[in-house]
Amino acid sequence: MATENTLEIIADKLLAQFDKILLDNSTDFSSCDQIVKTAPPEHKGGLESLYCDLLLDALISGYYRYSEMDTKQLVDDPLYTKFKKMVYGLDRSDPYNLLYYAIIDLVSEKKENVLQYLSAYLDEKIKSLKTESGIFTAEDFTYILVVPLKEGFPGMWSAIGRMLDRDDVEAGIPEMCAALDHLYYDSKNESIIESLTQVLQCNPKILLAKELLGYTYYNMQMWGNALSYFEQFEDGKPTSRIFLEGTVYFWMAWCYGKKKDYLKEEEYYRKSLGALPVGENTLNNLGYSLYKQRKFKEAQSVFEDCLRQNRDVRYAANNLVRTLLAQGKNGEAQRVIQEHERFVSKDLKRRAEKPVGKVKNAVPEPAVTDVEAETIIDIGVKKQQFSSEKLLEDELVQRMEIGIPVFGMPLRIYQKRGVYGRQFVLRNGRLDILGIDTAGDLYVIELKKDSGYDDAYAQTREYIDWIEEDVAVKGQRVFGIICLNDPTKDLIEKVKADDQMRLFEYSISYSEII
Repeated sequence: MATENTLEIIADKLLAQFDKILLDNSTDFSSCDQIVKTAPPEHKGGLESLYCDLLLDALISGYYRYSEMDTKQLVDDPLYTKFKKMVYGLDRSDPYNLLYYAIIDLVSEKKENVLQYLSAYLDEKIKSLKTESGIFTAEDFTYILVVPLKEGFPGMWSAIGRMLDRDDVEAGIPEMCAALDHLYYDSKNESIIESLTQVLQCNPKILLAKELLGYTYYNMQMWGNALSYFEQFEDGKPTSRIFLEGTVYFWMAWCYGKKKDYLKEEEYYRKSLGALPVGENTLNNLGYSLYKQRKFKEAQSVFEDCLRQNRDVRYAANNLVRTLLAQGKNGEAQRVIQEHERFVSKDLKRRAEKPVGKVKNAVPEPAVTDVEAETIIDIGVKKQQFSSEKLLEDELVQRMEIGIPVFGMPLRIYQKRGVYGRQFVLRNGRLDILGIDTAGDLYVIELKKDSGYDDAYAQTREYIDWIEEDVAVKGQRVFGIICLNDPTKDLIEKVKADDQMRLFEYSISYSEII
């Protein structure tokens, strides 16, 4: 026990000293070197591995790909130089050290030995984990492999998946490897989402899939879907993650803002600042969230902090003027304009010149959301087809999000924390939209751009059954809606005979006015 405690004490000293070096923005690692050098011989191997982990984490933490980093800059980085020197001092015959060699070869674009290193490393690592905890978990997989290896090279993750297709590895990890190959090397978001969804259908506890689904939907500007997965990821209390905690909180805040939940938006910008105080645009965005809530004095204080700290100035100066005008403080607004003129819009400059009496009761101009800014397609009588189901889905979701009735009913997207009814994951599939009406009844909505789908009825019927068993509570009814262009007679007859099902035909109208 005394030896273990001694190792813990030395490790804590190494951690504290390393953190101090990073905090001081220093590249002088001599103090850390000294701690390792003077440690008892029996502890040196463990301390050297810890030292390598600390250097690697500091170097790549928060990056999604190595290609996001300038490779030459990475190779020349003092942290990487130190990491590489430490690794080359390790015993290459020890399988535990081969992961570090694999990472160096990836960065150096020498792929030939990477899989060999990883195979030997994983055999030894899983054997030790089996003795300690019984299984190689998804959290182990994320921290040990995904975070340091990132995109690797084409086919690498599929090969790792074959290595991990064994009984002492948590279910869903081989599927997660296949999904990572899609994520990094497939340009189609639909394929990426499908592969990550299959991971969750195999094992709904894999938080990495939820983190990456949130990220993918966020990039697609599908805010509700992104939020649902980020919320699930947050609620799962991950011990390993690809993205920095503050970055994920920023994305969640942005999503809440797009959905006009400004209290949540404010909360998550504050969380983002707490986790990542230097995050770009976070402080300004917090101020703008306060402004949208008409918390003008708080917003003013935040924007002034931005300018004092010389951060987010491009936006904060403009927003500070806007906030001062909303309070009728034209004189202060004009002073800000003089100091930061190039960042302030012409419209705000003109407004600042108006007499105070005309603006003292000013209110913030409404923020135009993406949904409101886009044109809602008018559904009319001419039978034109959408080019894809996604366009039809986008159009319906827009209507449901802003309260426009669809299918003659006031339906909204079904949602609660961690759940959003668009692209709703079922046991073995994804439902286009799960809606809910004012009475609380659920609606399975399947969209097809045309009638070329023989299984539309059977698929929707199966989805209704699954929603009844897995989602609906006592007294909550479930109905199905199929919407497509030019339905077949066979489909019409099947729906007609089913009391739970309704069939709609969409069309797009173009009307010449001149």
